[in-house]
Amino acid sequence: MNALPNPKALEHEIGLVMRVVEQRTLAFFRDELGLVPTAIDRRTYDEKCVMLRAITAIVAVGSRSGLYIAYTYDLSLIRAMTKLYTVGLTIAEDEEELYIHETASDIVNVIVGNSTAELASRGELITLSPPALMVGAKTIQSRDGSTVAAITARFPAGALDVAFVGPKILFDEYLNYKGGPA
Repeated sequence: MNALPNPKALEHEIGLVMRVVEQRTLAFFRDELGLVPTAIDRRTYDEKCVMLRAITAIVAVGSRSGLYIAYTYDLSLIRAMTKLYTVGLTIAEDEEELYIHETASDIVNVIVGNSTAELASRGELITLSPPALMVGAKTIQSRDGSTVAAITARFPAGALDVAFVGPKILFDEYLNYKGGPA
């Protein structure tokens, strides 16, 4: 049976993942889509249930602790993103939903995939699952011993939540990483 990781190492690892993913997300939106948030909020959830937006793509990030990262999009935002992401393609009206779903999944895969590559260059071993897409899902239910921290980026076209579901020991109620900077 594997021993549990040292809590300080765990805090460092997850805090680093969150910071890199946030930076990569904002850079991707700005550089690839020309979208700059009008506001960014960070928080943890006291309740065990997190409300999701219309479309959610979720990946599992394998590390010593285990972490799920969910990108949950307002429908208006993912529609606007799909138009920007597929510029130059002719999309039939009956294929629009398919492209919206593919865009939601692909963007998460690109951002978190690039994040894991950056973390690997820093000596962190991080693996990534393929994205799972949830359409119409309403909540993420966390268990005792876990917590959910989220970053909400608000754009003129709608909002995006990036939710991190991980071990409870990592965050205080203000989304500060216990244990200091990475």
